[in-house]
Amino acid sequence: MKILRSSFVALALLVGAGSLSAQPALSSLPPALRAAVQSGNAAAIQQAIATLSAGNASQTATLADNVATAAQAMVATNPRAALAAADAAVQAVSATGVNTANPAQTQSVLAIAGRIAVSPAVEATNPTGAASLMTSTLSAASGTGNTTLTATIATQAVSVANAVLATNPSAAVNLAQSAVQAVNNSAVSSADPQQALQVASAAARLIVTPQAQQAAPAVVAQIATTVTQIATTPAVYQSSPAAAIAAMSNSYTAANSSTVTAVAPSAASTIKQTLTTASSSTALNGDNPTNAAQINAILTSKSPFNTNAQQNTPVNVTPETPFQNFNASPS
Repeated sequence: MKILRSSFVALALLVGAGSLSAQPALSSLPPALRAAVQSGNAAAIQQAIATLSAGNASQTATLADNVATAAQAMVATNPRAALAAADAAVQAVSATGVNTANPAQTQSVLAIAGRIAVSPAVEATNPTGAASLMTSTLSAASGTGNTTLTATIATQAVSVANAVLATNPSAAVNLAQSAVQAVNNSAVSSADPQQALQVASAAARLIVTPQAQQAAPAVVAQIATTVTQIATTPAVYQSSPAAAIAAMSNSYTAANSSTVTAVAPSAASTIKQTLTTASSSTALNGDNPTNAAQINAILTSKSPFNTNAQQNTPVNVTPETPFQNFNASPS
């Protein structure tokens, strides 16, 4: 323990303190943790949190939250270090028992990490790193039981997926799949059907691109199938029938592409069955009198909906806006 503390103190001496006065969040960290954060070394940050928390799960969440707050303050000036710090904070609160011991600060870490991942500075500096952070953040959020937080981070995830599509299409497709799986949970989609549909729509636009289909055609097939399930859920469909129909159209188009059918030939037929059932749904037809005709147009390849890959625009998640406090303050 003394050796570890000495190492962190030595690291603190190596990292200058000249900019600390301009960064109150960073200055408030214990010296060893501050030095680790400034180093931009995620492993060192995790070790510092582990050392300082001494096995106390609640304290782990508190320290991780402090690190995430400091990371957010660093985004504009040092996005690489901010990304590393956010990643370390998410890994810390993902440990067993941390969310249970301190849910408010655990979920605060995840909310901040999601906002860091979608920040333009981080996406431009390390898009693959942003996707990796978003993947671990979404995984941790899905385990908290907080459906609002999960839906929000899933929405951010598809935004990051879109941002990395050109440079790392495999990472983009895998992240999009994680996002749609997260909102395909009935508790999440019923709690926030609008965001569930936003996630499904953005993922559907992503999978009609040649880059996505060539990088991971089997995963594209899975996304197309899941998106169709989400879009045909009455509560989700009701939030925007037009967006739901467009998501179905994009999904069916992707599943029928030659690249996808070569590796997942059953996806198109599965989606067709889902759409056929949806076309006769009393709930869906009640929300949209032209539902049956629009779905039939999709199935007969006469869809009036533009499925051009150029539609694949980022989801507006306004990362600069202060995030919602997803947890009530402990009483």
